[in-house]
Amino acid sequence: MISQNTFYISGRAKFEAQDYTGALQDYTKAIQEEENPSIYSERAVVYYYLKNMESSMLDMNYAAKLEPENPYRYSSRAFIKDAMGDTEGAIKDYEIAIKLDPEDSIAFNNLGLLQEKLGYQAKAEEHYAKADSLAEVDNLLERIKKKNFEEFNQSVDAASEEHQARKEMSLMAIMRNTFTTKRGFREYIDFLKNGFRAG
Repeated sequence: MISQNTFYISGRAKFEAQDYTGALQDYTKAIQEEENPSIYSERAVVYYYLKNMESSMLDMNYAAKLEPENPYRYSSRAFIKDAMGDTEGAIKDYEIAIKLDPEDSIAFNNLGLLQEKLGYQAKAEEHYAKADSLAEVDNLLERIKKKNFEEFNQSVDAASEEHQARKEMSLMAIMRNTFTTKRGFREYIDFLKNGFRAG
């Protein structure tokens, strides 16, 4: 859910410019105007960059509370939990994220990384394999979408070219009729004479 809140937009711009203190101030003002999980989540990321992990976790928790069915809230919180040394908690959050979105290849991959970190190699390999297969499907779908888009553009271009060709053929037919038949030429001369007289 993207907000049109002016402070939120300003905060995002400052974050992109790596002005984390300015972004924090704007996000805090944005939250005072609107209780939006995206603003809390993004302010949590700012706190993370400012190395204020406790505040980061508080905001991530609140974003998840406001939007408990959004898998991204748990994936984001998992990242913060792992950074704070709570790898087991991070694994649980990735498991929730995957349950909510079983086609998130990144969540499967990150879950595998944390499981490998704790020595759960078999589970990690299982989740890597799932991540790879989902990524292949994503790539295939992306290629199909791209191909369909290109074919659509080509058909539009072809239709435009055909339309233009028809216009040119119509113009050519008018010109041919005007200059290759006596009647057409006479009508053209009369038109010119009458036009000049009217002027």
